[in-house]
Amino acid sequence: MKIGTYNKGIMLCAFLLMSLLLTSTAWALTQPSLSIKVGKQVTLAFALYEKGELPQALNKLVDIKTKSSFDKAYVNRFMGNLYWELGNEKKALATLNIALSENALGQTEQRASQRMLADLYLNQKQTSQAIALYKELIGYAESESLYEHLAMAYYQQKSWRPLIVASNKAIALATAFNKNVHILKLSADYELQNYQSANKTLAKLTGLYPEEKRWWMQLASTYRLLKEDKKALATYELAYLNGFVVSSDEIQYLANFRAVLGSPYEAGLLLESAVNDGLIAKHARVYQQLATFWQAARERDKAQQYWGESASLSGNPEHRLIQAQLLHLLGRYKEMISVLDKIKSESPEIEGKIALAKVQALFELENYAAATQIARLALTYPSAKKRAANWLKILDNQLKESQRIAV
Repeated sequence: MKIGTYNKGIMLCAFLLMSLLLTSTAWALTQPSLSIKVGKQVTLAFALYEKGELPQALNKLVDIKTKSSFDKAYVNRFMGNLYWELGNEKKALATLNIALSENALGQTEQRASQRMLADLYLNQKQTSQAIALYKELIGYAESESLYEHLAMAYYQQKSWRPLIVASNKAIALATAFNKNVHILKLSADYELQNYQSANKTLAKLTGLYPEEKRWWMQLASTYRLLKEDKKALATYELAYLNGFVVSSDEIQYLANFRAVLGSPYEAGLLLESAVNDGLIAKHARVYQQLATFWQAARERDKAQQYWGESASLSGNPEHRLIQAQLLHLLGRYKEMISVLDKIKSESPEIEGKIALAKVQALFELENYAAATQIARLALTYPSAKKRAANWLKILDNQLKESQRIAV
């Protein structure tokens, strides 16, 4: 995370205003002041800065020859500010280090320079140095901002437990909700598998930023990790109502979740609507999923239709067989036979299943002669032989009964 440029601007303006005070006689009575020669050169640099001519102001400062510790510290701090504002953070680091090493600035300016240096270290990913400086500054005076930046440094270092401690301190000192700190803490909680704590943070984020999709998704995820599936589904449903569940994977995830928690009908409605609206492509797998939902919801007609669609796209004979059995349950025996005739397979096991299903349909249609013929064919398939033999007994008895009645 980069430190915002607003910090640089505020620090630099405050610092440059001091240059006028430092050259005044009254101020110099109680505080260190610039030598007259250096003060004049700094004033010229300041004038260039006010015009927005930062490179020229920097060149003017580079040319200054300093003798006293205060002159050296002051000029190098000014240079550090300009280097930072011009985007040259490495030179800003070097000049600010020189300024601080002189230990000649007033206490307020010294602390402000340390803060700038800490922020620069953080930007440059020199994390250990940044942490040391933030801790030193916290020792002088705690603040939300210092703890936030300390947490950012721990994030770079992947030091999750100290990050949580720093984040909690920042939150305790905050006068308003600090989104960045809560996100930092959330990251650490995930890494440490503190899902209960992560869940609480996400509940706050969804409440304050309901327009941001990621918080809803993560909140639902933490509920699942906590094995609170009903709350997870409720959260996901809210995300759906807010228009966040839009991708094919997300819609299918919600549909499956509904089915798992005992609402296959609602799962079927959602997935079917998405397919019809073109949000989900018409694949065999999707049709199989729809068929499963409708079958679980006891919507057998819909289920058999989608098993048929799945079979048409995949060529899976098992899906046709399921469709046929559902048609049997619906009492639509002629359609059942028509579906079975569509199955193409070289597998003896599948052929045996087809034959037995046809026997079943023909029996219901009271076409015992045709059923007997197919049952005899089924005897030739090892996997169907036993059931075929049983069918032949039933059919033989049925034929005899039919003949007796006819006589």
